[in-house]
Amino acid sequence: MPVHRYRSVDEMPRPWRAADDPGNLRAVALMLAFHRTLTASRERRPGVTRYRSIEEAEAVRHDRVSG
Repeated sequence: MPVHRYRSVDEMPRPWRAADDPGNLRAVALMLAFHRTLTASRERRPGVTRYRSIEEAEAVRHDRVSG
């Protein structure tokens, strides 16, 4: 994705929607629902998982990816 630099805010393109547009909340709700459908089958524990070695971490990562 290219990065565009602007010398002032006036050079920037206008946002797609106004900040107070009621459709914004609807769009966020749809995105969250989509996210939930993608991640519904995953079991995710909160926090950080620590491993005793790089090999153990890579084995767990490989198991997650393969099934």
